[in-house]
Amino acid sequence: MDLEFNDFSFKGLFGRKNQSLKSVENRHLFPPETPQFTPFKDLEYPLLQLSENPVDRWTIADAVRGTQIFGGIGSGKSSGSGKTLALRFLESGFGGLVLCGKPDEKDNWLEYARKAKREDDIIIFSKNSGHEFNPLQYEIEREGEGAGATQNLVTLFMNIFQLGQRINGGEAKESERFWENALRRCIIRIVDLLKLSGEELSVANMAEVLNSAPTGADYMEYLATLETEEELENWFSESGYCTSCILKAAEKKLDEDDKTCFNLVYRYFLRDYAKLAENTRSGISESFLGIAEPFLTGLLAKQFAKGTNIKPEITHQGKIIILDFPVKEFLEIGIYAQSIFKLMFQQATERRKIVNGHAVPVFLWVDESQFFVTEYDMLFQTTARSSRACTVFLTQNISNYYATIGGQHSKAKVDSLLGNLCTKIFHANNDFETNQWAANTIGKSFIKVDSNSTGFNPATLIPNMGYTEANQLHYQVEPKEFTTLKCGGSEHGNEVEGYMITAGKKWADGNNYKQVFFSQTQ
Repeated sequence: MDLEFNDFSFKGLFGRKNQSLKSVENRHLFPPETPQFTPFKDLEYPLLQLSENPVDRWTIADAVRGTQIFGGIGSGKSSGSGKTLALRFLESGFGGLVLCGKPDEKDNWLEYARKAKREDDIIIFSKNSGHEFNPLQYEIEREGEGAGATQNLVTLFMNIFQLGQRINGGEAKESERFWENALRRCIIRIVDLLKLSGEELSVANMAEVLNSAPTGADYMEYLATLETEEELENWFSESGYCTSCILKAAEKKLDEDDKTCFNLVYRYFLRDYAKLAENTRSGISESFLGIAEPFLTGLLAKQFAKGTNIKPEITHQGKIIILDFPVKEFLEIGIYAQSIFKLMFQQATERRKIVNGHAVPVFLWVDESQFFVTEYDMLFQTTARSSRACTVFLTQNISNYYATIGGQHSKAKVDSLLGNLCTKIFHANNDFETNQWAANTIGKSFIKVDSNSTGFNPATLIPNMGYTEANQLHYQVEPKEFTTLKCGGSEHGNEVEGYMITAGKKWADGNNYKQVFFSQTQ
């Protein structure tokens, strides 16, 4: 689809009325002089101007490298820097995906959209919205290379499996890798069977295939007694969903690749799986059904296991999808639902083609991000810049990430994720780990330290005066300073204070960090 880029309006920060450089609440947000930028093409389009100096601007080029906002409870991270960035994205015509951790997230974004005159671009995907998204069928029907590839579909399902493991207490141990590999093989054969038979690829159908698969050796002895082709077909069609799918696939005209695939499926369900020891087969079955269970009843069965009438690609046309399944209300089901759509959005955004530099920038907005971070986020960030995708994660402290990701090497995984989010904004916090990490991230520098000394010579009764001067390495921002930053509200004039650092950027004052203030009343 060709997009008409001229149809978008960019009111932005730069066209705001009644903005005074002297106003307290906007004292660090200045309109650039005469911006000559097109946000669909020019990565140097400024989203924030942090002082009168042109150097102090935060651009799309900075935004597409990812942003992490830290701030303790009540620090103003959502109503300060979060709100400011959200409005700039909306005012600049971006599309996006919003995940909801708290129940009021949807209402906040509806208010942002109203202020930015983007109400018509908001799409709310909620329990009663009528929208449906079956990620497995979507993966088969989507455009682009690799669509419908069994390995991609299985990887998607295994991502769901790993997400479930994390929600329920951590990653698999080395001793459990056998079961994970056996489960992967089983899912491959189930997916191939449904594809070959022409049945809908849904979690419900996958579960039905496994539940109805022949087991034991008795049925094989019975098959040997059947004398006619009609008797054999009747057995396949009447023995359950699994064998009826095998019969449907066998009756189709298959090319050589599909014939090879069919033979593997046939052998698996009529020989390998059936002959497995009971404890091994039940282990595989229980592992799979444990993944499938949330999709068989309730919210996920209704909106994430059957049809598809909403796709993440519409964000590339400037639409904003709000996933209104807040974790505080839907608990782990809300995490499942939003994480699945988030993954599909990330992959769809990575696939899109940027023609002659033109593309609608999109954002991924995740407040309470500790609920939703996955290892794929690290991979996504490596290509986000070329995909024109701006990730914004907001959470209280780094300890949230350590606790949520858990498992082996959790610190290395968290450090890798944060290393790929190139802008950090630190608000008021009393978490020791976060404040220490913030101070280390901003770094140290040499400062000149003077010292005076006084001594007394008892022989001459004359005092000795000494003076020394030395360069010492100190934090540029001490950890304790993060505990006293302004948190907004009437006590602080509705002003939220923070420190901002962007990798590779030196601000006008020559520092790698900048003290910033955000208004809660804009």
